[in-house]
Amino acid sequence: MADSENQARLEGNLKRFIAFRLLYSARFYYPVFTVLFLDYGLTLEQFAILNIVWALTIVSAEVPSGALADIVGRKRLIVFAAALMVAEMALIAFAPIAGFSGGEHGEASPLLFWLFLGNRLCSGLSEAAASGADEALAYDSLKALGREDQWAHFLERTTRVVSIGFFISMITGGLIYDAAVVNGVLGSLSANLNLAQTSIIRLPVIFTLVSAVVVLFVAIGFYDIDKLRLSALRATLEQDASLASQLARPFKQIGKAASWTLGHRFVLFVILAALILDSVARQFVVLASEYYRVIDIPVSLFGFIGAGVSLVSIVNARLSRYLVVTQVPMSNFFALSGLLLVGLLGASFAIPWLGLVFAIASFSVLGMVQFQSSYYLNRMVESDLRATVLSFRGLALNLGLGIASVFYTALVASLRRQTPGGSEDEIFIGALPAFPLYFIVLLLLLLFAAKVLVNDGAPFRLIGGKAL
Repeated sequence: MADSENQARLEGNLKRFIAFRLLYSARFYYPVFTVLFLDYGLTLEQFAILNIVWALTIVSAEVPSGALADIVGRKRLIVFAAALMVAEMALIAFAPIAGFSGGEHGEASPLLFWLFLGNRLCSGLSEAAASGADEALAYDSLKALGREDQWAHFLERTTRVVSIGFFISMITGGLIYDAAVVNGVLGSLSANLNLAQTSIIRLPVIFTLVSAVVVLFVAIGFYDIDKLRLSALRATLEQDASLASQLARPFKQIGKAASWTLGHRFVLFVILAALILDSVARQFVVLASEYYRVIDIPVSLFGFIGAGVSLVSIVNARLSRYLVVTQVPMSNFFALSGLLLVGLLGASFAIPWLGLVFAIASFSVLGMVQFQSSYYLNRMVESDLRATVLSFRGLALNLGLGIASVFYTALVASLRRQTPGGSEDEIFIGALPAFPLYFIVLLLLLLFAAKVLVNDGAPFRLIGGKAL
């Protein structure tokens, strides 16, 4: 292959990575995520259980999928993730919805929970397959071009493009979930055009299903940069081609990556720090649409809020790039911890409209944790272990979310027993103060662990003269 042709394919991988991240993450149902599940006819407890299943699925598949990405190729895992995204949306696109009568839900179909369970399983497997594989492919493509020192800039560019797409999908998702808006537009086209509430509930899911099909085509178009590396690996493995040896390959890869991670205290700290910040922030974000509703924000504005958050993400990406280049990691960690704690404390008061300001802090922390942990880990990890170690981060984040979801489910059940006549909104508000308390406990545990990981109190190691 000519050098120019190879370069063009590597550049194509970088463009496809941005497109993949854009379409994979910008889902039209995000601004009404909690509300959507509840409006289909699920209860708050069922919603929490489904999130636990989703997190546990990722936890179970995260590391094996990362090891497979390093062994069989990152492109194959990315295509598999895209195919699962199509399946997850198809499962609920036409699921039965509890009927509406005077604005109240009717009895939900027994099939409904199982379809959503399948959706969460496919979603979890898809997230696990994509996590680490897409990032490893992009970083290795950039490295093959001799531009790995531009990784922070590339991450910022990716965040900027993804945020603009998120902006559009959030506004669209919120508007197409509002019956007055949808039927108003349809009525202006023809007096006979009108959609029932049950049809409008499906619209964000159907829109996302269409984008999932596009994601699949994007994934198929990636250039498999792993061919040379995998050819050498297969040549080595052919010397021991027994079935037992082949089956043991992913586990050997996991063991090798785990040993490497435990031997690099900074990498281990980054993963643990990301765990506590992400798990609490994401558990709140998962419930964001219900939070908007209890602080009296109209559903038609949910998408605009999500769009506004995506614009904030562009600023956060630039700020994160500045922080990772100029500040030591511990300073960045304390800055993110302070931001999250203030946001959770303010949000716990559920002040109408004003609570939105505090809620945005959790969204900001999520994006900055993703950016900063990606920067540090990719700079530290060897290519042959990159996807596996990145999957350790994914495992930690989703394990943290799963544990937080279990606690939240137990808390909601406890509050319901204490207030048997309480409404869903009252129970939801009653659970909010637990978020900052839970985060403080995790923060204290991590600080104790940090003394063990960096027991000499010295600054983290340096890479290229920059403090890490």
